[in-house]
Amino acid sequence: MSGSWLARSKALVAVLTLACSSVAFAQWSSPKLIANGVGVSVSTNGVGGGAVLFGGLSAAVETGGVWGAPIALSSLGPYGTGTGSIAVAPNGDVLAAWSFRATNTYIPNTAQAAFFTGGHWGKTITISNNVYGDVYSVGPPSIGFDGQSRATLVWEEITNPTTVTCALKAVTGTAASGFGAAQTISNSGTCFGWTRMAVNHFGQAVVVEGVPGILSGAVVGISRETNGTWDAPVTVGQAGVYRQRQPKVGLGNDGTAVVVFLTNGSARYSVKSNGSWSATAVLPGLAGTAGGAADVAVDGNGNAVALFQQVVIAPGTYAIYRPVGGSWQTKVQIGSAAQIVATPAGTFVAGGTTVSTRLAGSSTWSATTFPDVALVSAAAGQALALVGPQVSVSTEAVP
Repeated sequence: MSGSWLARSKALVAVLTLACSSVAFAQWSSPKLIANGVGVSVSTNGVGGGAVLFGGLSAAVETGGVWGAPIALSSLGPYGTGTGSIAVAPNGDVLAAWSFRATNTYIPNTAQAAFFTGGHWGKTITISNNVYGDVYSVGPPSIGFDGQSRATLVWEEITNPTTVTCALKAVTGTAASGFGAAQTISNSGTCFGWTRMAVNHFGQAVVVEGVPGILSGAVVGISRETNGTWDAPVTVGQAGVYRQRQPKVGLGNDGTAVVVFLTNGSARYSVKSNGSWSATAVLPGLAGTAGGAADVAVDGNGNAVALFQQVVIAPGTYAIYRPVGGSWQTKVQIGSAAQIVATPAGTFVAGGTTVSTRLAGSSTWSATTFPDVALVSAAAGQALALVGPQVSVSTEAVP
């Protein structure tokens, strides 16, 4: 009887679709070595498509569950290795975007991108040779795919090199057609140095701008509607708050967006619903001082999990859940993590030395410890963990 039960349990782990109501935990596979190097970004579309971007700007792509060898995407100058992001579209196409210092000064920087489709990488596209950066950042573009495998890419462009003013630019396109003309979506003149974006299945997008490192600045949100129109920028967090920085954003298919950011010793949030942002407030349950990093993910229905690190009083990493339209629930301490992602169905995965998973339909977190810090990605069917210091990938079947 016990042997039969064990066989059925292993089968449940192996399939891509899990019954949320009957499975409380999922199981990560043993890490599989992809290459030597340092991974800086990982993505999956949940159905056998995956991609990893390495420091030094090479990438490896998984097609049909098989990983190819890393391919160099760009020849960098002598002023740094650069960094960027990678994303896998629902149809299996891949977009990588990165930036690097083209001179021995902080500005201007160069941003480039490349699509992977039909089994090979296309030509490198120079997005801009005039990207804003500072001591903390080379200004890597933010990227995302919608449900039609259309990519959006945003970056911060220098508009006046003398007084150093900036605008936020955006382009859209596909691997088949390439990118269209760049569009200015914010012309405030402020140079932030930090841009993050979330895109949902229907093509809505939310971009947040803020400052990196331990600088102080406003938090600004810019939204795109399903018709492709970008709304006017909205100041979510007013300037003048000490060390207000590093905003992260999640966006549900219902249009609910949640932004989380740090201030000096605190973590704050704001929610966008029915087209309006709420007043910023401290994340409930935060005791004493917050530090390190904060992040947020939103599932397809608009439910959110925020991640924050608490120091001094009961130090550790905490996750706190907010049902759409509701209030934040009691925080839960999880293992060391600094990143969180979500699937449309409501599975949340927190990445770090400990990777914690809360499956859709469950309120329980399960934990797996890896030998080094893991970056994570998740989509309907599968989650990936990118494990260092050598680049290894572990998978987990999730709804």
